[in-house]
Amino acid sequence: METLSLCLILVGLAFLVVSFRPALEICRIAQSPGWRVLFALICFFVTGYAGFAIYVYERVDASNITFGLSTILVLGGLFVIVVVNLSKASLTKLQKSVDLEKYNSQHDHLTKLRNRPQCFACIEKRQRVNQQFSVVLYDLYNLKQINDAMGHFFGDKLLIQFAQAISNSLLPGSELFRIGGDEFVVVSEARNESALFAQNNAILSSLHNGLVVEEVAVDVIYSSGAIINVPEERTSASELLKRADIAMYAAKRSKQSLVLFDKKLHQGVVSEFHMLNDFKSALARGDLTVFYQPIVETENSKVHGVEALVRWPSDDGAFILPERFIPIAEKNNMIKYLSAYVINTVFSDLSVLLKLNSNLSVHINLSCQDLVGNNLINVLNSQIESKKVDPSRIIFELTESMVMTDVEQTKQLIERLIDMGFAVSIDDFGTGFSSFSILKELPISQIKIDKSFVTKCLEQDKDRAIIETTLFLAKKLGCSVVAEGVENDETTQYLAEQGCTYIQGFNISEPLSLGEVKGWITSSGLVQTALRKY
Repeated sequence: METLSLCLILVGLAFLVVSFRPALEICRIAQSPGWRVLFALICFFVTGYAGFAIYVYERVDASNITFGLSTILVLGGLFVIVVVNLSKASLTKLQKSVDLEKYNSQHDHLTKLRNRPQCFACIEKRQRVNQQFSVVLYDLYNLKQINDAMGHFFGDKLLIQFAQAISNSLLPGSELFRIGGDEFVVVSEARNESALFAQNNAILSSLHNGLVVEEVAVDVIYSSGAIINVPEERTSASELLKRADIAMYAAKRSKQSLVLFDKKLHQGVVSEFHMLNDFKSALARGDLTVFYQPIVETENSKVHGVEALVRWPSDDGAFILPERFIPIAEKNNMIKYLSAYVINTVFSDLSVLLKLNSNLSVHINLSCQDLVGNNLINVLNSQIESKKVDPSRIIFELTESMVMTDVEQTKQLIERLIDMGFAVSIDDFGTGFSSFSILKELPISQIKIDKSFVTKCLEQDKDRAIIETTLFLAKKLGCSVVAEGVENDETTQYLAEQGCTYIQGFNISEPLSLGEVKGWITSSGLVQTALRKY
């Protein structure tokens, strides 16, 4: 009996000794005082088990009480080792879950690169040691087209390969992050312009033959902007990324792969920001003015119509030209509000203009953003009803580049406009690569020959060839033609001889305010003087 009791005690002691290691690991994982107390108790139990084993061995105690205590001790040791191992397994699983959550919070789920917060942390860490380094922001130029054509799953695979291509081309010590959908940042050891361009050339070389995704070769185009951190300037991490972003957009506009940030870029962004805010205020106050440039019939000098052109009066009495503020409005999704403003103004002025000439048509320019959604149609329906406008007196002008962005969507819009009673003209005709396709696919009634062909047509044989070919095609297709940019009598005479339907330009009249254009239309002698030879 005493031998069995002693064996039971020793087995219980072994259980306790075996539980040492998992108990130590639990203390390391949990970092909790409670688990340290448990480990101390296990050590105390080991001492107690050993002491009781010696007692049984030396006293040769074979009583039932001793056997019962030995049984309890072995079960207690078993309980401890089971509890410790189960606790270790649960804590290990929990620790892995915490580690995974921490990893996911610091990394991009797709490319496994570190994310935006980690990018900021990396920049700030380098700044704390006063390092001179560079921040380069990369943006894939054609990801949307690829996603639309091949699907987002394909695009995700392309992003992974693009990240790998950048990673393989980096300078030693550089770190790569993904901070957005198609935006990547490299915190680089490059400390001068030549090093940045050397790194960029390495990336371009790796992408020279494109990337192969699912056995499809894809040409990858990116734009990047770089800023070199100068410790003395104490620029924040967010400001560095903002400047890299400014340079990246400059690269995108100029179709370059890399642009370095400089003060001129920053001044341009600040100027654009202030102009956008001023534009919003001017639009809200109704400070913008709509001018009208006359369009006349070449054959008989009669007024065909006017083109509505928006002008922004400045504080000094001059006008801010559309070339300055319209691109900013388009970039910031404000152009649809400008279009609605112009439509509202024209529809209000239309009754005045038609009293002067009941056959007059007003041309209104649209933006590519007006082609998206139903906002334009809703505005027109509202204005037609409230102002009792005759849609047949309105011609909407779409540029060729707008049309080719989405021919099918543009066709649907044109058909809706025609169903409503409006007419549609293609502006800047001949400047793109798909002019003839537009004539074939879209139900347009008029085209405007771009002034770049008209202005110097008397000097350039190619310009005259384009004008004459356009007039021939338009006649065959039943479209009228407006030649814009007519600046002298000789050009007017040439266009008349070629059978151009309408002409527009400074030789006829500059854009006029409503009051001025009323006087211009009323005084038919001005038109006769401008076209006295015909």
